[in-house]
Amino acid sequence: MKISLHNELPGEAQFQQLIDSVSERTGERRPLAYEALCDGGPVIAAYDQGVLVGLGRLVSDDIGQQAFECKIRPGYERREIEAYMRKLLAVSPVESHCHC
Repeated sequence: MKISLHNELPGEAQFQQLIDSVSERTGERRPLAYEALCDGGPVIAAYDQGVLVGLGRLVSDDIGQQAFECKIRPGYERREIEAYMRKLLAVSPVESHCHC
């Protein structure tokens, strides 16, 4: 399996499938909304043969500090997807909020 990374928003249906799979595993009650993703900053989408398996983005707080947030589909956690997305977005590991 070859993971491809794209600097673009995924389709809403693919996004929702990813969020559902991550939320089911982590029990996350307030998953990321597609509208928030569209209104946010830079995004990196990871695909495995056309299936969205990861999503990373930069988020800013009220004082302008940025942090990295990512969602990785169960089964893909140990494939270094987060590290590649972080490099493409140029974020240090300290500023990370990743849900796998």
